Amino acid sequence: MSNLDNLRVSEADREEASARLAEHYSTGRLSDDDYYERLDAVWSAKVRADLEMLFTDLPRSAPQPPQVVRRPGRGRPRVFPLVACFLLVAIGLMVMGVPWWVFAAIAVGALVFRRQRHHGHHHGHGHHQHFGHSVR
Repeated sequence: MSNLDNLRVSEADREEASARLAEHYSTGRLSDDDYYERLDAVWSAKVRADLEMLFTDLPRSAPQPPQVVRRPGRGRPRVFPLVACFLLVAIGLMVMGVPWWVFAAIAVGALVFRRQRHHGHHHGHGHHQHFGHSVR
């Protein structure tokens, strides 16, 4: 048993294990009783070893890409770390003799690019005109 086996189970670990069990159930490798018994064990598991023992007699499925879990309100990257990094680099380079207006131009260019890119995502939604007829 490795140290990873002793790690506490997360909600994402439980959901991934449930999905794996459902896959084995849908292919007929698990009976109804086996599936529901193992599913109950998934939700009562404390550490990863508890989950892994549910799969010891089942073939390894193709590795699934990790699911990205988004937290509410975290859809966009935080601006503060990006600005702080930009300012640190700018101050360092100005100390080395690079004129301040170079960084101002870069900042303005980045804002313009970001706005254009942001507005570009909204094109293509809604109604389209084709030969004078509205197409939805």
